[in-house]
Amino acid sequence: MTELTATELQTLKDRLTRRRQDLLAMIQAGTSDAGHDNLRRMTGEVGDPGDESTALQQTDLNLAEMENEVRELRAVDRALERVKEGVYGYCIECGCHIPYARLDAYPTAERCTDCQTRYERLYGGRDVTPSL
Repeated sequence: MTELTATELQTLKDRLTRRRQDLLAMIQAGTSDAGHDNLRRMTGEVGDPGDESTALQQTDLNLAEMENEVRELRAVDRALERVKEGVYGYCIECGCHIPYARLDAYPTAERCTDCQTRYERLYGGRDVTPSL
């Protein structure tokens, strides 16, 4: 496997930067709609139980979506940090080069496919990164 060219690296860095901006905007928009104001706006002050139930379900879905966006933002930030450190495109487990095709499809990839497969077998695909 070969190292990323300067052009490939810049292309991926630009995509990661744009995705980071998009995620920040989505999270910002989501936080302004979250909470009781969203529930009150959707159901009105009195609201019937059906409307309230629908609003609660929508709020839960919005929060789950925001959690996914935050998780992706963390992955993008880790990838951009690896770019900055000069180690982007190298597997964090074995140190081999991650092919451009994999990074093009999944720019936040931290592992080569072999190490990712082992990781998912060992940890069941769940993220074991400590949360804040």
